[in-house]
Amino acid sequence: MTEPKDDSFGRRAARRVLDTASSLVSRARSQAQAMADLGEARPAVAADLLLLESQHAGFVQLHRRFTERAQRGEGGLENALEALDAMWEMIRRLRSGAPAMLHTLSNEAVRDRRARFYADSTSLLEDAIRVLFATHLGQLAVPPDRMAVLVRVALEGLVVELAQARNADDVATVDQAYADFRELFRRFVLHADEAPAPPAVPLEPIALPW
Repeated sequence: MTEPKDDSFGRRAARRVLDTASSLVSRARSQAQAMADLGEARPAVAADLLLLESQHAGFVQLHRRFTERAQRGEGGLENALEALDAMWEMIRRLRSGAPAMLHTLSNEAVRDRRARFYADSTSLLEDAIRVLFATHLGQLAVPPDRMAVLVRVALEGLVVELAQARNADDVATVDQAYADFRELFRRFVLHADEAPAPPAVPLEPIALPW
């Protein structure tokens, strides 16, 4: 039997990439703010694009790492939880860019790239879920496409909270929120037996501001 490949080197390399990206994003946003005070918007666009590209590269790397492991037989709930932990570690390592993410969400100049980032990251999450739970797809609490959206929305909400952290206690509160989300995922992502997906809750449409 083939020995599992040690991916500790890959994890260390990923950390170095994310640390560098975090530093670059923080520096670019500071420069962008200084230029914005002078009426120049282009550096802000460049900083927001850099943040999106850094996050996208992180998702691609994590997707590759965990799908390759699943293909070697290392799938299932425990590895899905490890993948969640890796995503949270990536977000924490990009912490200095978290406040910039709030600017990115409202920067219309990068709207198209932001939409592609959401689509790509959700697609990567869905594919990873399908691969990690390949033998348990019928037991998922909700279908993979909807599970991917849930995970992305939860992590994005944690990014917003992290962006507002001002001290160690604030960060600890966000870390605890992630730990609680992780525990809910662990307990409820799978049914004991195969079950039909729950129907969507009917809601009234809302008017969008765009």
